[in-house]
Amino acid sequence: MSILPLRLCRTALLSLLACTAIIASAQGLGRPASLDSIRLPQGLTAQTADLAVRGSIGDGRAVFLDRATVMSFPEHSFTCVDGWDGKTHKFTGALLDDLLERAGISPSATRITVTARNKYTIPIRRVDYKKFGYLLAWKIDDHFFADDSATKNRGMFIIAIDFARHSQLDPELYKHQLVWQVNDILAE
Repeated sequence: MSILPLRLCRTALLSLLACTAIIASAQGLGRPASLDSIRLPQGLTAQTADLAVRGSIGDGRAVFLDRATVMSFPEHSFTCVDGWDGKTHKFTGALLDDLLERAGISPSATRITVTARNKYTIPIRRVDYKKFGYLLAWKIDDHFFADDSATKNRGMFIIAIDFARHSQLDPELYKHQLVWQVNDILAE
């Protein structure tokens, strides 16, 4: 057997695998391989970071993130009725589970407590944010929250839940988890 057919087979196989990965990523299947490639910033502090993730993570030290790092995560969007204003909006952001996984959340953590800049806090069960694909959203209707005069009171990041896709969730019960001005996540 000559080397040329083996090279062609190898090239065809690699192309097929690459296409399969692209399709799976586009369909949201599995974890994107790019999570490991997201670099966590060094040198940020609680005062200079846009988001802190702390508690049951990695070696126990808080992970401080800036807006650019959070926005480097794979982007996801959905459209649903906002539990606060009752209007249909498109929300865009990173899967909360992806962000927490990359920050190094412990497998034993069963919940997170999300805190807003105004000190509002609420616990969220890990099983919920994983199962229902909560977003740490930075856009509403394709506009950044922080850059739009109509939504800048919501801060840079919010928690968004796709109530349209998950009709079993009662918006009146879960809307309190739609935290605005998210700046701290404690894994417990």
